Amino acid sequence: MDTFFTNISRKTTKVTILSTYNLTNNCLQVLLESDRELKVLDIVNTKSELVEKVSQNPPDVVLVCLMDNEGKNINAIPELFKAAPHIKVVILSSPNSLLDQPEALKLGVTGIVGTNQNFRTLIRAIRQVSEGEVWLNQKLIAQLLGGSLYSANEYKTKGLYDENELTNREREVVALVGIGLNNKDISKRLLISEATVRHHLSSIYSKLYVEDRLNLAIFAYQQGIVQPPVKSF
Repeated sequence: MDTFFTNISRKTTKVTILSTYNLTNNCLQVLLESDRELKVLDIVNTKSELVEKVSQNPPDVVLVCLMDNEGKNINAIPELFKAAPHIKVVILSSPNSLLDQPEALKLGVTGIVGTNQNFRTLIRAIRQVSEGEVWLNQKLIAQLLGGSLYSANEYKTKGLYDENELTNREREVVALVGIGLNNKDISKRLLISEATVRHHLSSIYSKLYVEDRLNLAIFAYQQGIVQPPVKSF
């Protein structure tokens, strides 16, 4: 599913990396900057360093590592958003840090990549999140729905959902958001323009009283518009 990069000029995405381990930081910098549209501004080891660097030189995306023994890095996220409220955050998480992922989403993270995925996936996630999209996988959403962090009522604050509120096309858009497609991929799948996708999303948000793609994706699973995977993980 990974795609290679075109010759079309795009805005450079600036990234700051937080990892406890210098070797991880250095390797991530080399990997990310192998893509000419990504620029690593700073690499830091602690929460205080991160907040200071972001305050002085804001990136587009902060990459926070939650690998083994790095669970404390999640504590940097609230202070990070205080220093730069509009910043985007992507988590790089090991399987052993699975329990930290729902909490990261509650704190405002909009992208999660596993260490078992390849570096092109990480690059795509950073790009997509920087553009205001969400990067999640279906297993994570299934975990959210199976746990106590997100109750059904959180996404139905205005009453019970009536499937007749959405047009057939809007339901198609909701389903594609639910499986993690961005606006460009949705436009290709439905053979419509990205502007039309944005129009549909605006209408959907208004009808369903959800605020963003993350809540919409979770809503899609809760209402059975998309089925979460049945296998445990």
